[in-house]
Amino acid sequence: MTLTDPTTTPAPEQTTPVVVAPVRTLGIVSLVLGIAGIASGFNVVLGAAAIVIAILAYRQEPASRSFATAGIVTGAVSVATITLGIGAFFAAIPFFGLLGAWSW
Repeated sequence: MTLTDPTTTPAPEQTTPVVVAPVRTLGIVSLVLGIAGIASGFNVVLGAAAIVIAILAYRQEPASRSFATAGIVTGAVSVATITLGIGAFFAAIPFFGLLGAWSW
C-alpha cells in the first residue's frame, strides 16, 4: 500500500460543530442610543432613533427582544422628557410676562 494507491481511502476528518451566537446588534444599538439620549440632556433625535432601531430589532432579531424592549423604554423616556420640558416652558411663558409686568 503506497500513497499513490487509488484503493485506499483517507480517514474521515473529525470536525467539531460550530456554535454561532445569536445576532443582537440592533437591540444593543437601540439600547445604547436610548441611554445616550438620556445622558446627553434628553436628546430627542437619539431617543427617536433608539425607538426606530428597537422596532427593527424586535422584528428582525428574536434573540435581542430584551435589548429592543429596553431600547424602546429608554428612547421613550428621552423623547417624553424633552417633549414635556418644552411643553412646560411654553406653558410658562405667559406667567413670565405677568411677573415681568408686576415686578418693580
